Amino acid sequence: MVDIRDIARLAGVSTATVSKVLNNYTEVSDATKARILKIVEEVGYIPNSSARALSTKRTWLIGIVYSEHLHIGLEHNYFSGVLEAFKTEAESLGYDVVFISGKDIGYLKRCQVRNVDGVFVVTADLMDTGLTELFESKIKCVTTDIVYKSIPLVYSDNKQGSVLAVRHLVELGHRHIAHIAGPMTSIAGQERLEGFRIGMKEAGIEVDESLILEAAEYDSHSGYECMRKLLELPSPPTAVYVMCDLSAMGAIHAINEKGLKVGEDISIVGFDDIELASHIHPALTTVKQNRKAIGKTLAQILHKSINHEKVEPRTIIETKLIERQSTKPVK
Repeated sequence: MVDIRDIARLAGVSTATVSKVLNNYTEVSDATKARILKIVEEVGYIPNSSARALSTKRTWLIGIVYSEHLHIGLEHNYFSGVLEAFKTEAESLGYDVVFISGKDIGYLKRCQVRNVDGVFVVTADLMDTGLTELFESKIKCVTTDIVYKSIPLVYSDNKQGSVLAVRHLVELGHRHIAHIAGPMTSIAGQERLEGFRIGMKEAGIEVDESLILEAAEYDSHSGYECMRKLLELPSPPTAVYVMCDLSAMGAIHAINEKGLKVGEDISIVGFDDIELASHIHPALTTVKQNRKAIGKTLAQILHKSINHEKVEPRTIIETKLIERQSTKPVK
């Protein structure tokens, strides 16, 4: 039986390109599109999940479940980047991707109605019994946000990234370092805080607990509010490691509002490397997450799980520090 890989080989293109043509994406050139469609017609390939389901007893459909408990939004650069990479890789493997809402009949029932082969749970609140019910079902799942039993998890090396952030500040001479932590309900918040403590211990610096504040959410307002509190201390920090770029931008706003200069008076390090990080003034030093690698790996692991292949319960993707102008040597 001819599949999408055969079409790609005959056309001399990637499976992702074939998938884009079959799903009516516009970024493929007219010449390439015409060549692929001609081959599809010649070999009699039927590019729809219903036809494949008849022969494979699968729907070739993957669901994306999104729980908005962190109030981050799918438009957030991190999640949008991961989702785009996940979708591209899933389609290259022959799947169609759909969003699953659990507002009416619940996540599990909706997945069963759509008859998906597997699910990518983007974020998960374990207090949501609808999500835990899905995790406990026979439907194959992967996630990038929460640890739940043996559900495969793919995410950035939060601890390593945090150590890199602290090490960078220490190398610049900073010792009075604060951390605006993410919500402790998330694995990122927990591990980035742990990484901060590891980095401080590595440098031989005792952690001042008054310089650790937990933000309510991963947004600019939370970063702004936490930074205001740090600036009100009798001895404000000379540097702050913030759990995400959006919150770091809120912290920068609070510093500017106080009449201080980022980099000159207080150094700031974020986490994510969203697109805006390099365009603000001063440009933000941050820990870069490899969103493409995370999304692609999630799709590959889910594909293996669907095919009953052995997969690792946890895959951690390396991060790296991007040094810009928001961090400078301590005065």
